[in-house]
Amino acid sequence: MMKRSSFLRLSALGTIGLASRSVALPPGYTGIPAGIRPYLQTPRPDSMWVSWFSDNQPSGQIEWGSSPGDLTNTVTAALDVLGAGYNYHSGRITGLSPASYYYYRVRNGNTVSDTFRFRTPVPAGTKTGKLRVLVMGDNQIIGENRYEKLIACCKAKIETSYGKPIEEVIDFILMPGDQVDVGTLDHYRNLHFKQCGLVSPNLPIMTTIGNHETYYDTGMDLYKRIFRYDDISYANIPGPEGELYYAYQLANVAFIHTSSEHTGTVQKGWVRSLVDALKTDTTTDLCVSVVHRPYQAEQYVGDISGWFRSDIMPMLAETDKHVLNIGAHHHLYARGQTREWPIYHIISGGTAWDQYWGQSTEIDMDDVQKTVAHWAWQLLDFDLAARTMEVSCYAEANVKLPAATRWDYNSRLIDSFHRKLGLAAPDKPALTNTFSAPVNLPLELISSPYQTASGEVQNSTWFQIAADAGFTNLKIDRIRDVENLYGDTGSPLYEPVNIHASVDIMRYTVSSGLANGTYYCRVRHRDANAAWSAWSEALSFQLQGSTTGDPKLKLAKNVYAPNEDFVVTYENGPGVTQDWIGIYKKGQSPGPTASTTWQYISGTGGTMNVSYDLPVGEWFVGYFTANGYTEVAPRVPFYVGNKVTLTPTKLAYDEGEPVAVGFANAPAGTKDWIGIYKVDKNPGSSSPSVQWSYATTAAGSKSFTNLPKGYYYATFMVNDGFQEIAERVRFSVGNLISSVSMASNSIEAGEDFSVSFANGPGIPKDWMGIFKQGQTPGVDVLTAYLYFAGATSGSVNFHLPELPPGDYFVAMFTNDSYTEVSNRFLFSVVGKPKLGFQSVEREGNNMRFRWNSENGKTYKIQKSTGLNSWTDLRSVTASGSSHEELVPIDAIGEKNCFFRVTDQ
Repeated sequence: MMKRSSFLRLSALGTIGLASRSVALPPGYTGIPAGIRPYLQTPRPDSMWVSWFSDNQPSGQIEWGSSPGDLTNTVTAALDVLGAGYNYHSGRITGLSPASYYYYRVRNGNTVSDTFRFRTPVPAGTKTGKLRVLVMGDNQIIGENRYEKLIACCKAKIETSYGKPIEEVIDFILMPGDQVDVGTLDHYRNLHFKQCGLVSPNLPIMTTIGNHETYYDTGMDLYKRIFRYDDISYANIPGPEGELYYAYQLANVAFIHTSSEHTGTVQKGWVRSLVDALKTDTTTDLCVSVVHRPYQAEQYVGDISGWFRSDIMPMLAETDKHVLNIGAHHHLYARGQTREWPIYHIISGGTAWDQYWGQSTEIDMDDVQKTVAHWAWQLLDFDLAARTMEVSCYAEANVKLPAATRWDYNSRLIDSFHRKLGLAAPDKPALTNTFSAPVNLPLELISSPYQTASGEVQNSTWFQIAADAGFTNLKIDRIRDVENLYGDTGSPLYEPVNIHASVDIMRYTVSSGLANGTYYCRVRHRDANAAWSAWSEALSFQLQGSTTGDPKLKLAKNVYAPNEDFVVTYENGPGVTQDWIGIYKKGQSPGPTASTTWQYISGTGGTMNVSYDLPVGEWFVGYFTANGYTEVAPRVPFYVGNKVTLTPTKLAYDEGEPVAVGFANAPAGTKDWIGIYKVDKNPGSSSPSVQWSYATTAAGSKSFTNLPKGYYYATFMVNDGFQEIAERVRFSVGNLISSVSMASNSIEAGEDFSVSFANGPGIPKDWMGIFKQGQTPGVDVLTAYLYFAGATSGSVNFHLPELPPGDYFVAMFTNDSYTEVSNRFLFSVVGKPKLGFQSVEREGNNMRFRWNSENGKTYKIQKSTGLNSWTDLRSVTASGSSHEELVPIDAIGEKNCFFRVTDQ
């Protein structure tokens, strides 16, 4: 499988890795005990699911009781033959008492497991005691036992810290997706079940769908047959699509597992119902949500769940019960707070494919407080009576460290944070600046000291500077935390770096980026409980001595619904009496034609509210000065009407197959049209569409034929122009659309080499993979790989000094999957010629030497009379695969003389 240890930084274009196996184990660890290791799931106060695999056993039983010597109850396990050699046994132990310990073992005929113990949860609604949850993310690698080691370290830490068996401390394990690398039986049994075997007989595990579960199991058939979540729910609201997403309540905490791979209105409506229930449910005080693709990420920027960020999190934020979102997908640890709400979000990236600093597109996000490229696990500790959550994160390893010391962190605490409901927010701060006269840059804003009645320490400040008093036209909008871990120290230790170590977050300096004009500023404080203070009173200042700045207009979007009010933002204007903003239909000329609606504005910047019911059609906003028709800023076009919905019948079409794009809610204009574009092109007069068709009805479908193979999107535009009024929809035509190539199909061992590519899908986690010829990606071991930041064309460089001689192929794969999207370029790695003489001849008082060489390499000819020391005779640079030199000798004076050639 893909193994990305031995990663090397290459360039801004990409990074590579060569497969290898680390051998270090946590101290004292001897491995998972032999025998059947059952897997617990779906804990309820009165029941527990038990499951396990066998090769071909036709039946199975679960024997259980309240003591190890009294296993008198029997459950006949259901048999599901998932495939040849994959018999899946599962049964539900029912009739249990809450908060009680039970013992059990499983058997297949005469094959009997050890006896194990588990604990049932407390009743739903319980508001006393503790609830503790382990969080462990991506565990995709089947070719080595990284995840097993992480679990072993975690188990040792918990049992040492609490002095108890792990099942007496932890209630269950929560996994946020990518439990496998591909959704095959081999991976579910020999990766997920096997590597969880140290704890799965004692602790129930609740999983989440990640992108890797969908590979080779697109219909999620195996996932649904292995995991048992379809009969659990929160507030009697089951997941409408079975195990794809689900929710449940333990004690007074609700857990919502969403699927970032099955987004849409059905799941969104389900979350809406859950949030509405949470708001009024007196038995639930806290809520944790789970999504595989995270809310935010500082590496592989953009590879997040935009759906969860824009659609789901705002709904969950409607209740202060929602305190934490758990993501994964990126193979590291990260933690932040949402900008607006008192909600934490983390990435629990487990031990999957190597990810580290310098490997991808990276940005310091102000809603992420720390990103630490360690392999880590998290402990959620809920105090049910106090309505608090304490989270601790422990690191065990770093992939950049040598294998012998990689696992030497010994459960190092790298983060802790909390959320306590009911505490007061910090006091409202003030800006201590006084602006009695115009100011110049640099400008330093200074906050009053942090104050609070809660006892919580300060965590953050938020400074804003806007061109309007309503703070809708923000020029500076920056949150800074007292600690900001971003990047690392590099070799040899790769320790996290606090880039705010010397930053005074109570002061914010603006050195550039503001044009002359009037501005407004304010500040607020956040405490370590994620709660924000109220905003300070706003101050205004006049900036001088900077750039003039071009006048401009802004709209929040380019399509507005009929009767929808909207705001026009203006800035850098003349500031003349009776400056004004007008709304015109497209094609109208201000002056000869009166505006449909208009308003006078004041100052050089601000906002104008438009509540006029504009008819459906194309419009533009104009900015005029001194009560005349002199326009001082570029017009901003927009459209009033319904947003059109585009729906291709498929996401992938065969070459030559007609592409059908359905449309609905269209304005039915005689010149409205659908355009087809390559994914790296934008509509415009200088960038024509590949194909187009008028769409003159309110709904219908258009067919596009003979599209060359490629990656495309369809968009809807109006009135023969380029005003887009629909979301772009992507699709592809043909197979193996992308192309990869190399300058030569023969590479000498140890040589760097480049792979060129074209027509890529343009997705951040597209990657180039090298396999041995004859191997199957996703099944056989990956030799080497790289990401290339979602570029559609370019080249990437491989530095693989340890790549052994053999026959290989390189191909492009899309979206962190094993889906091949290019041709396979076959190449061979040939061994270096061994340095040795091809011929040695004496010619009078000379010796003629010929040896195997490498073109352009420098060699030394050396002489010795006793083999104890060597003297350099000359240095030469070879010009081919063989090189010849004539060397003088003293046959009389040096009776014993030895020669050698070295490349050292």
